[in-house]
Amino acid sequence: MAQLQILCPLQPGTQERWRRLCQAVDGSRRDQFEATCRQAGVSQVQIWLKQTLRGELLLATLDIEEPQEMLHDLAISKRPFERWLREQIQPLLGWDLQDVQSDPQCDLVFDWSSKSG
Repeated sequence: MAQLQILCPLQPGTQERWRRLCQAVDGSRRDQFEATCRQAGVSQVQIWLKQTLRGELLLATLDIEEPQEMLHDLAISKRPFERWLREQIQPLLGWDLQDVQSDPQCDLVFDWSSKSG
């Protein structure tokens, strides 16, 4: 099981919209959300909103089997719930989920563990 973490600054004035989206997903759309998570191999989702001196941040953590596959599926899915979720998330993030897919490679610039000594 992998963990996908997304940390990004909130677009100005979107904190309440994020809260309403999370309430909708946890309320009236919970069954659809759970079905999507099961299908994508997601076992846990946590979303935090954090106020800092320089603005607000969003931190999303997902425990998931295949992070890149899930992002790709969400970015292109034509299924009604995933399309609705994407349409809600993208304006709040300020970037297109498909942009993540264009270059899935990352440069690990530091890695430390007490086990590596």
